[in-house]
Amino acid sequence: MLVLSDSQLRSIWAAAASLPIEKRGVFLGRLIAQLQLRGSHFTTADIDDAVRLALEGLIQKSAA
Repeated sequence: MLVLSDSQLRSIWAAAASLPIEKRGVFLGRLIAQLQLRGSHFTTADIDDAVRLALEGLIQKSAA
């Protein structure tokens, strides 16, 4: 079981909301895998890092 603070959960919700619906399940699966690798104790910085890694390749980059 993961225990998250309100701010950590808001960060995850915001990241998931930035994705198309069909990619959110992949994102959450990746996020859980990243957090499980860190053990049962993780910081907000760990959450931010896990979110960043979970989003890799899922966000469409605009052509500049």
